Amino acid sequence: MPAFDYSAYNSTGKLVDGVVTADSERHARRLLKEKKLLPATLAEVSEKASGGSRPGIGFGRSREARVNNFDLSLLLQQQAILIQSGLPLEDALRMTIEQAETDKQRRMVESWRSEIIEGRSFSEALRRSPYRIPEAVIAGIGVGEESGHLDRVLMRLAEDLETSAENRKTVTRALIYPATLVGTSIIVVAIMMVWVVPKITAIFTSSNRELPFITQVVIGLSEFTQQYGLYLLIAIIAALVAFARLMRDPVRKQRWHEIILNMPGLGRWTRMANIADWSRSLGVLLNNGVPALAALKISSAVVNNLHLRSKMEAVTESMRRGSSLQKALEEHELGSGFLIHMVGSGEASSELDKMLVRVADYYSLRLANAVEVFLKLINPILIIFMGMIILSVVAAVMLPIMDMNNMV
Repeated sequence: MPAFDYSAYNSTGKLVDGVVTADSERHARRLLKEKKLLPATLAEVSEKASGGSRPGIGFGRSREARVNNFDLSLLLQQQAILIQSGLPLEDALRMTIEQAETDKQRRMVESWRSEIIEGRSFSEALRRSPYRIPEAVIAGIGVGEESGHLDRVLMRLAEDLETSAENRKTVTRALIYPATLVGTSIIVVAIMMVWVVPKITAIFTSSNRELPFITQVVIGLSEFTQQYGLYLLIAIIAALVAFARLMRDPVRKQRWHEIILNMPGLGRWTRMANIADWSRSLGVLLNNGVPALAALKISSAVVNNLHLRSKMEAVTESMRRGSSLQKALEEHELGSGFLIHMVGSGEASSELDKMLVRVADYYSLRLANAVEVFLKLINPILIIFMGMIILSVVAAVMLPIMDMNNMV
């Protein structure tokens, strides 16, 4: 049964938002009328989630809305707790809708509940949802429904999602601060070169005095920025747009991801984050009873780096032909000796799922420590570097002024 997101005026004239489940838009309007609400806008949840480009597609997945892993983790944890307390799944979802923190969370859970009301399983409801739910989550929930331990599986999947999101956040945090500092400094220097420096140096150039070398350099940079700065900005924007278009091609994108893996620092972090996500996803799926080949195929999809993903898929193919996971990883040169050793130990002791989770924890810890050390080193270096640039501009302005005072 479709769900409709509405904005309506109540009896006091106040505009209220909500979600109503109905057979059709006409039925939804009648239900709102029974609640003494006058609808201002009414849109099917699937349309709103996908941008409304294709009305009437139900819960098709032509344009899936992105889901924040932290939001999804929170919702799965809520379902696990409510189910553990003895509530049926449909009632647990209804309570979650009532307590949703954001409109997106409410619409997402309502789309799940609408499918369950029609008689579908929870995993099928997630698969048909207009929101892009990771296949590893859907597969894990399907196994949980079959085994009768849905609450435990939900809690474990929620923890897995949260940890994976933390890994990505760790890498992003390492890049955002230096990029922000450098970008802000460039903007400040550009403003000085375009508006401040020309007004001050005009006095020096009109005096026909020989200027210090640093002042001549700053004046030259200022003139270049005024004449070609706009063209340079346009060229940079055009290059970024062209790069984004090139990255739409999977082959080019895979090559770029391979280049990233070979970059100093960033490549090592990317490899650790992706291997941690893959190991944890595979370990959780195996622990929940998903068959090995299916678990490998699903866990390969969580790897964001396309070059690494292609290698993971090759590992899956090698295992399909009868190879062990340890030999397949060695064959395709994936991971360090630690990963291969732990996988071999897990296969020998029949505790592969536990070993994979330990591998994921190890790489997550290494990633966090590496990023922390990087930030401690790069912050003072960037501050000193930017300070030297600002000091150079100040010196270029002050030296001629001090020279003029000495002449007087």
